Amino acid sequence: MINEAKQNIDLVSVAESAGVEFVRRGTRHVGLCPFHTERTPSFFVFPDNHYKCFGCGASGDCIDFVQKLHGLSFRDALKHLGIDPGPVTPAVRRDIAERKRRSELVKQFREWEILYCIYVSDLLFKTKKLMMSGIPPEDLEYYASLFHKLPVWQHHIDILTSKDDTAKYKLYKEAHDAKKSF
Repeated sequence: MINEAKQNIDLVSVAESAGVEFVRRGTRHVGLCPFHTERTPSFFVFPDNHYKCFGCGASGDCIDFVQKLHGLSFRDALKHLGIDPGPVTPAVRRDIAERKRRSELVKQFREWEILYCIYVSDLLFKTKKLMMSGIPPEDLEYYASLFHKLPVWQHHIDILTSKDDTAKYKLYKEAHDAKKSF
């Protein structure tokens, strides 16, 4: 219901009523971003009724725009746009709770992705630096297990710097399953 209503709202009109002046470029509208100070237009409204500012990174739909511009909650933004959200049924409450849970899981995954990438990069750097420092032959056996892990760490870095979230998630699961086994 809300998705249908927000598709019927013209985001260009909403932004213009907030003071954004647009120039049409092809199928898009371009103007100065209302969320930050700029001299060159970087705020785009696309035909599918969403916006993206290539200056500050703000993006979303008409509800997101009103929320960010006026500092409103989701429900207040709906009222501002004249959208009736309807009654909050138990099914809607469950859906909201599920979306929040999924959002939190994605947030945890993305945090792990960043931290693990930093951790493995640091291990690679320090181990390679150690190798380059010239280890005496009598100490090679001591460091052998560390050196044998280099290809594994490099493989992890390759996965973490790729765009394949499925492979990243598999690595995430392996890391968490290994942590649980201890």
